[in-house]
Amino acid sequence: MTARPEAGARRAEPRHIDWRHAAELLAGGMPIATVARRLGCSRSQLSRKRHHDPVFQRLIEDGKETAPAREPVGDLRLAVRAGIETELKAGNVRVILWLADRLKLITPLGERTPEQELREILGGLSPDELQEFEGLRDAP
Repeated sequence: MTARPEAGARRAEPRHIDWRHAAELLAGGMPIATVARRLGCSRSQLSRKRHHDPVFQRLIEDGKETAPAREPVGDLRLAVRAGIETELKAGNVRVILWLADRLKLITPLGERTPEQELREILGGLSPDELQEFEGLRDAP
């Protein structure tokens, strides 16, 4: 048994879909299911648009004409990027942490940043050593 919406309940706001971006992705050879998932629409909605909307069809054709020759590595990059974006949108914490680590956005516990290491080194210098260190800045 499926739950019915309450009488007078508001429907969610319709989702804005960037059809120009969808056309670019389709022109680049991305599968329709992947494009639909990436843009947050149904495959049937995208398929209807593709088969019945002449403006959308023209956008796809224009994209195919201007797109550079596809390379297998380029296809792989596109697939990996789409997969990462899908997981990020789904809130996959493992992927989020992996990406943050790869982009050096976080420092793991127990590891010091280069700034922290430099401050520790400079904090351990005597006043004479610190003065000599600062004198190196002016040296050619």
